[in-house]
Amino acid sequence: MLTTSLVLGGSLLAAGAAVAADAPGAGVSAVLQSKMVSEEVIVDGQGVQGGLFTLKTANGEIQTYCIDFGHPVNTGDGVEYQESDWKSSSLGGKDKAPAAAKIRWILENSYPQVKDLKKLAEAAGVKGDLTEQDAAAGTQAAIWNFSDGKNAVPTDSQAKQLRDYLVSDANKGIAAEPKPSLSLTPDSVSGKPGGKLGPFTVNSSASEVKLAVSGDAKDKVKLVDKDGKPVTGLTGPVAKDTQLFLDVPAGTPDGAATVTADADTVVPSGRVFLSKGYTPAKHSQTMILAGSTKLSVTDSAKAAWKQGKGALVDSVAQVECDSNGVRVSVANNGDEAGSVTVTPGKTVTVQPGKVESVVVPVAEDAAYDIKVTGPNGFNKEFKGILDCKVSTGTTPTGTPTATTSKSPTGTPTGTPSASSTTTAAHPAPVGTSPAPGTTGLAQTGGNDATPVIAAVAGGLVVVGGAAVFILRRRGRHGGSAA
Repeated sequence: MLTTSLVLGGSLLAAGAAVAADAPGAGVSAVLQSKMVSEEVIVDGQGVQGGLFTLKTANGEIQTYCIDFGHPVNTGDGVEYQESDWKSSSLGGKDKAPAAAKIRWILENSYPQVKDLKKLAEAAGVKGDLTEQDAAAGTQAAIWNFSDGKNAVPTDSQAKQLRDYLVSDANKGIAAEPKPSLSLTPDSVSGKPGGKLGPFTVNSSASEVKLAVSGDAKDKVKLVDKDGKPVTGLTGPVAKDTQLFLDVPAGTPDGAATVTADADTVVPSGRVFLSKGYTPAKHSQTMILAGSTKLSVTDSAKAAWKQGKGALVDSVAQVECDSNGVRVSVANNGDEAGSVTVTPGKTVTVQPGKVESVVVPVAEDAAYDIKVTGPNGFNKEFKGILDCKVSTGTTPTGTPTATTSKSPTGTPTGTPSASSTTTAAHPAPVGTSPAPGTTGLAQTGGNDATPVIAAVAGGLVVVGGAAVFILRRRGRHGGSAA
């Protein structure tokens, strides 16, 4: 994950904590599940199920609301999501800052962050009992008001009263974006021995981050802070954009190392979750975190060093919603100029110690596949889908019919201690029921040609096939380095 501010810090691109378009997607990965806590909400004259989605991680569950009404929940099993930043979503852009602040206030002051429904009802002036389904539907309807400009109205009177409160002048907004669960950026650096490679930038909501170095010359290279002091961990609260470097002594043979960061943390509400699908057919609506359990997260970055003369280039990429495209930046940490080709894009010459950037225009909702090639066999690829604007898609014809089932045990902290959840069925005209035994996720946006998705098979899909109970960094904006 990278910011637009790129500098040379001893040997390569420095980075902050916005979402990158490269393979890494630091933080939490999760898989959409088939259960919802929801009720009917009327949007544009049609009914949809509005409420909380459940996503499963390697060691817990998270719950999310939709902030992308015009896109459907994708069909198919095991729809994967990746934690991300506002900048890479429809909340990105200066014009969306007020809406993002209003949405974060809703998340912090409604369900499930406020688990005491009686207390929530009193604060909102709701007359009558407020159920979990009411609270989820009212909260989702209020969020759609700011994320998509939709006048979404729950059919339940208590849910509507909650929605009215959440969009009223009582909502003062919370402008600050929540911290990532864990990010270590950029994903790769290069340089020459005899100095500090980096900086790597760490951001985390965790109270403690453990750090380790593996690979070549691990008895010689060491991770240090900005003052050159060895570091094996960070204690919270972790300062924003904490910088670390890999100290590689002069004369160290050519090689590479991996820096790994690990943490346990409750992911802050307000973090955006993006679909990992790399094609429009596999893309799924963007969501925002409402509550989570304490989760184990990990992130890693690579460092390579090479002696001798020549260009040493590295590249990062970042979705820039304000630019309607992807900014690809290339740093040269060698001692000779290097010619680098960005496809599609152009060829740029990067002088030693400099950074050159190219903005690759991408149409809204279009897939991109950007390849960067340069000296010494440098090859990197950035893939993803640009999803920056609120879609004008319409809601599906007919209202999904909901059934009620008991909640599983082990409800996450900050999520409902529910006595029941709603599992919405396949789309059916109002007043009809799905075929016996069929359940699935209700669609909360999309067009008439897009059906409600079928039930998602339970269980975590671990990216890369590694059967480990820890969250690995792989993003929707994915890529690979050759």
